[in-house]
Order: sequence, then structure tokens, then C-alpha cells
Amino acid sequence: MFIEILPNSDTPIYTQLMYQIKIGILKKEWSYGDGLPSVRSLASELGINMHTVNKAYNLLVEEGVLVKNQKGYFVSERAMMASNEHTKAAMQDKLKEILIDKQIFEVNEETFNGWLDEIEKELEGEGKAHADL
Repeated sequence: MFIEILPNSDTPIYTQLMYQIKIGILKKEWSYGDGLPSVRSLASELGINMHTVNKAYNLLVEEGVLVKNQKGYFVSERAMMASNEHTKAAMQDKLKEILIDKQIFEVNEETFNGWLDEIEKELEGEGKAHADL
């Protein structure tokens, strides 16, 4: 597992951590049902506050990406992720923000769709590159 946190970034550390965990799932560093490091051990490893890790984990639980039980945090089954209403609402909020920016900065459809294609290929490559391991 490789998580890179940029402390001087404008993006909050808990948001960076959430993104890195999602990328780890995409890259198949964690599979559905796998346990994540404990809050204490991940905080120590990354040199960040335990409350920050706890916040990221709990927000991922709300989104349906993780589940929590007495033994810790685990990657949720894909079906649970897809049916989670909070996940749907969070994705719609993110899309709305992107579409607002698209309109404010007057990005045309061709450019916007090109960006989407580039990002999708990049993410597909990340997932496929680690599928053979």
C-alpha cells in the first residue's frame, strides 16, 4: 500500500486520504472484504493525526466504500457501494460542482469530453496495470 499525503496541499488531508484509498481499491491493492490498516497504525505510518484518519474512514463508510465492524474497517462489497443513497448523492454533488465550473469557465463540450476520456483512460490503466499482479 502506498499512500502519499501532501501536507502543504490546498486539499484537506482527510480528502487526500479518501482519494488515495479509492485509488488503492481501483488498483486492487485492496479487494472487497479486505481490512484496512487500523486508524492508529495508518496515522503513525503517515505522520498524521488519528482523528484525520478516523474522519476519512468514517466518511468512506457513509459513502458505502468501507464498512466498519468490531474488528476495524473493511472494503465494502461492490453491490453495497452501488446501492448506497449517500454515495449517489455525493457523486451528484461532485458532478454538479464540476458542471458549474464547466459553465463558469465556458469549457466547450468537445474539450470537456476529451478531458473525461483522458481521465477515464488513465484510471482504467491504473486498474489494469495492477490486475496482473
